Amino acid sequence: MKQVLRIFILLIPVCCILISSCGQKAGVSADPAKDARMEWWREARFGMFIHWGIYAVPAGVWKGEEIRGIGEWIMNRAQIPVSFSI
Repeated sequence: MKQVLRIFILLIPVCCILISSCGQKAGVSADPAKDARMEWWREARFGMFIHWGIYAVPAGVWKGEEIRGIGEWIMNRAQIPVSFSI
């Protein structure tokens, strides 16, 4: 009985997801006006680029002191040598 209950509980979310996605084309909304506005974006093949580097790890703080400016410049502004010890 427990096994049947587990299977039933697992199948409910799967069925809900399948039913909710039926009839919707991927990347196209139900609003034709929105599709018309976004057509240029799809054709231009724009995307999102997330730039992350090792400078994000210190989060603007070096040896307990907050360093002003953006993260890419932390080494320059905090005068962190290329070879350092903490």
